[in-house]
Amino acid sequence: MTTNDPESAPRIIKGRTIVLGLLLFGLLMSGSLYVFQAINTYHFADTQNALAKEFPKSRPRVEGGRLKGKQQNPLTFRVTMAVPFNPHEKDEEIQQMGDRILEIASKNLQLEDYEQAELHFYQAIPEQEIIMRDVTRDINSWINQN
Repeated sequence: MTTNDPESAPRIIKGRTIVLGLLLFGLLMSGSLYVFQAINTYHFADTQNALAKEFPKSRPRVEGGRLKGKQQNPLTFRVTMAVPFNPHEKDEEIQQMGDRILEIASKNLQLEDYEQAELHFYQAIPEQEIIMRDVTRDINSWINQN
């Protein structure tokens, strides 16, 4: 008994080539993300390092600019930091940290270029919801006070 099953078509691309291609694609994408992050945070690296030295274990992240696509929004300097206490319970300490953050930032970059500062403080408790507090400051009024 004969069958008229068509023979399988020869493979144009081998499996090994596909695996290597996917691996190279993954490396390219990882490298692209690294370069993108480095370019976006390069300007703030000195400030971020100074904040990390001043506030150990705070894991500071420093950014700046306008929200994309929203030209009416002010030019903003943003800092996100971990704190070892509930940020809603210690107002005085948060205000002092905010002043110190802006002092450090003014030594490491042109703070006058920004219109406002967004300072985000959070306490991450394992197995619980993150406690977050956001403080917004007008940079021009802070510069005039200091």
